[in-house]
This record gives sequence, C-alpha cells and structure tokens, in this order.
Amino acid sequence: MLIPTQIKSFRQNFPPCLGGILGGISVASHFWLIFMPISLFILWKGSERKKANFCWGFFFILISHSWLYDLHPLTWLGFSWLVSLIITISILLFCAFWGGLLVYLWGLLVEILLWKEDFLKMKILPLSVKVVFLSLTWGIGELILSQTPFFWIGLGESLIPGDIYLAGLGRWIGATGLCTLQILIGFWIFFSHVRWRRKIQFKKTFIYGLLILVFLHLLGGLTTPLKRNYEYPVAIWQTNLPTREKLKKDDEFIKEKLLIAQKYALANKVKFLVAPEGTLSNNFYLSEGLKVNTLAGGFRNSKNELRSSLLGFQIGDKSFTSFIDKNRLVPLGEKIPKFLDSFSRGLSAVGGIQSGSDSRFYDPKFAPPLAVAICYEISDGSKIRKAVNSGAKLIVTAANLDPYPGKLYNQFLSLARLRSIENRKNNLLVSNTGPSGLIQEDGKIIQLLDLNVEQNEIVFPHFSSEKTFYTKFGDKPILLLFIFFMGLNFFWKIN
Repeated sequence: MLIPTQIKSFRQNFPPCLGGILGGISVASHFWLIFMPISLFILWKGSERKKANFCWGFFFILISHSWLYDLHPLTWLGFSWLVSLIITISILLFCAFWGGLLVYLWGLLVEILLWKEDFLKMKILPLSVKVVFLSLTWGIGELILSQTPFFWIGLGESLIPGDIYLAGLGRWIGATGLCTLQILIGFWIFFSHVRWRRKIQFKKTFIYGLLILVFLHLLGGLTTPLKRNYEYPVAIWQTNLPTREKLKKDDEFIKEKLLIAQKYALANKVKFLVAPEGTLSNNFYLSEGLKVNTLAGGFRNSKNELRSSLLGFQIGDKSFTSFIDKNRLVPLGEKIPKFLDSFSRGLSAVGGIQSGSDSRFYDPKFAPPLAVAICYEISDGSKIRKAVNSGAKLIVTAANLDPYPGKLYNQFLSLARLRSIENRKNNLLVSNTGPSGLIQEDGKIIQLLDLNVEQNEIVFPHFSSEKTFYTKFGDKPILLLFIFFMGLNFFWKIN
C-alpha cells in the first residue's frame, strides 16, 4: 500500500518521465504535432525540479535511441548471448543517463534565471530575454554535441516528418535554430497554460502565439521549386547484404552482383552507379575494368590503417582511382581506443578503423562535385554545409544500417531530409538494406526503394549551385544571438 509521501513522489516524477517518453516517440515519427509540443510543455512545467529534468532527458534518449538494443545479439562477433545482452543494455543506459545529465544541467540554468522569483510578475521584455536565452542554450548544446561522436538525432531534426513546413525554416536557421524554436513553442504552451490557470490574459497570449506559429509555417512552407534536369540518370544499387551475411561472401560473389548492377546501369545509359557503405572489401580488384563510372562504399589501407571510404572508379578502372574517407566514426562500433587494440576489434564486422579528412567535399571528376555523408556523418549538418559552400551540387549519402530496425531508418531519413532543406540540395541515398532513393531540395521524398530487398533503380538527381542563407552563414547568426541575449541577461542581473 502506497503511503502519502510515495504517492506525492509518484505524482511529481511520473509527468517528466511521460514527457520524455512522448518526446522520444515523436522523434522521427508522424506524431510530432501531438507528442512533441506536449513533451516540451511537460519539460518546462517541471523544470524547477532537478530530478524532473533528469527524468525527462533520461527517458527521451531511452526511447528515441532504443534501436541501440537491436545490436543484440552480438554472437556473430564472438560474444556469448548473455555478454551481448549486457553490452547492448549498458550502451543504451549509458546514453540515456548522459541525456538525463545534460537536461539536468540545463535545468540548473533555468532555475537560476527563471525560478528565483514568480516569472509571471516579471516584465514581458526581461522574461522574453531569459526564455530566448535558455532556448538558445539548448540549441547551442545540440550544435556542440553534433560535432562529437556522441550524437545521432535531437530536437532539431525531430520536426521531420511530423511538420515538414515548420522544418522548412531550416533554410535560414538550420537544425540549431529549429531546436531553439521548438523549446520556445514548448514555453509558449506552458506560459499559456499557467495564465489560463491563474486567469491572467490567457486569450491574448494564446492567440498571439498561434498567429506567430501560423506565420512561421507559411514562411517555412513557401518555396520556389528548382527547375529539374531529368537528363542526368544515376543508378543506385541497394545490395541487401546484411553485415552478418556479407561476412560469409567472398569477392567473387560481390563481383557477380556488381556485374549485374553494371549491366542494368548500361542498359539505362546512366552517368554513374552508386553502391552503399562497406560493399567492397579491402584491396578489391577487378581483372576487367569497370564499364560504368562507379561510386562504391568500401575499405582501403592508408599508412597501415584501415579506412571506410566512398571509392571512385572511372570507366576502365580495375581498382579505385579516387576516394573520400569516412571521418565520423561510431564509438566502439568502428573506432576503439588504442589501448584496447590488443583486446578487442570493436563491435563491428571489420574491427577498428581510422578517421579520414573532416572535409566532406568530393570531386570524382566523372560527376559534378558532391557533398558526401557516409552513414553516421549525416547527423553533422555543419560539415555538409561546408562542402556545399566549397562547390558541391548534390548530397550523396551512403550507409550501412544493418542490423538496426525500421525506427532507425526513419531517423536516418529525417536527418537526410533536413540536410536537403538546409542547403536546398537533392540528397541521393543508397544503403545496403535501405533506405535508398532520392530526396528533393525541400525535404520531400521523390523516390524510395523497398526495404530489405536487393534492387537496382534509376533516379534523376538535380544538380544545383544555389546556396541558402544557412549554407552561406551557417550557425553564426544563432551564435551571435546567443552572445547578445547572454549579455542582456548579465545586464539585467547587475541592474
């Protein structure tokens, strides 16, 4: 039987847990319009309590990144079933704890700036400055995390596919701005709710906020379609070779499949063929040269180090003649600390690999310049933006998402679609088990292949030299706003 103190504790802690769960569910799902605003309202409502902040962050990551559990079983890497279970659960819980800790720290800042007095008694300008600064702090936090290996998807990318029109603002403010905007929307709902409860000009607050929200949707949704060029056919080869099965195949098997993909490409008179991450083994060599210009994910040696790369083959080449190495590696999954080299090869099929150059700009000569994201790199919008600024006219994303479930595919698509919106560029996707296809410059999907089937398909990407406001200036305007509002908060504090 629950005693009163336990009941009180449950009532206090359940809402933030529920808020985190709703937020986690809404990430890369069609429930954003319902779940995420409610989740952020709950976040603000409980933000004066440290434990509530931690609970929200913990459950947000636990649910949104629950696909980490699908690493299990790792028996194919030599781990026992029980050890595999312990490893996967530990990784998920560590990530959830880290998320909880970060939201907890943000909550401490909220407490310092907002909860030292009754915020309803504050004048509207100082209150607005504090709330905007707190929202920008969260956005900057996600920007910093996106530059590290310990990040996949956050609030910035969660708008897609739930609210593609509001996500259209990414052309100006990028993922950091979209993240900040969502935190502000959550506060507006919370502020309206408090005013309604206290019967203080609720209608004015709600209606003004609603009008601003409608305007932002119109601004994000209004865009002029690019004039498409349908005379540039490209073949994509979705190999449907899960990593566990690929380990059992030799190079001859891959060569036979590659020959079939080439024949299909030749029959359709394509400009080049693209194959997913990890398709070709290290030192892959053809006795007869390729008949089609090809970009294929594979491995190469550099200074006695193994690299995961996108390899370029021109017509007649027997081995690759150009490449771009993967820069952002999955912790433990691909890159392991040097001191562990003698004990483990990591949680991947190939063992530890090393990072290449951080530039994502790639000019294969037989195609217009490209901005390349190899799997995990799609979560770093900053590097894609820099590649587009360097002259890339198309984004190419090559991935290997096996053995993860469909929920990760959805998050991967959300990331890829936002990268297209931010830079107004088509995004050509090719993954071993999916998703593969073509994304339009406004984030809408032009073509998507079926998951978990081998398929060769022709797509017609558009190459564009156009640059958006975000492409030109990146996150500098957001950073300047952050510094400005931080200064205003300091000014009001000393006065």
